[in-house]
Amino acid sequence: MQIVGISSGGGHLTELLTIARHLPTMIALITESGAVLRNSESDLPLQPIHDPHRSLTGYLLNAVQAARYLLRYRPDVVISTGAGMTVPLFLLARFSGVTCVYVETGARISTPSMTGRILYPFASLFIVQNSALLPFYRKAVVASIL
Repeated sequence: MQIVGISSGGGHLTELLTIARHLPTMIALITESGAVLRNSESDLPLQPIHDPHRSLTGYLLNAVQAARYLLRYRPDVVISTGAGMTVPLFLLARFSGVTCVYVETGARISTPSMTGRILYPFASLFIVQNSALLPFYRKAVVASIL
């Protein structure tokens, strides 16, 4: 099974690395360019992707890169821990028939993230780390990775 993880840097990447340690196979982690340069925690290949910073042009560049990664890795599963720069790859993967798992960040205790609200309808599996988020995500599963 080919599994690809995608997240922004910082805490989102730390959560994704925690998940990756418990999976039998993950072939690549895709994250913002700066995080690739700073990260030394993973034996997995870290691939850079443009962080659009809520710019339409930036999201178009991100989507082109995302499509290239999907063609290169041909994943069976995509796992995302957010944030917004993960949206294009997640959606392209889902529309291509890939199983997509979204893990709402552990930093969200009582209110949903914008990325979570966007990707919830498209996720094959949506995981929250706090049961207080269940009113926002009725079909979510509660599981903490922290």
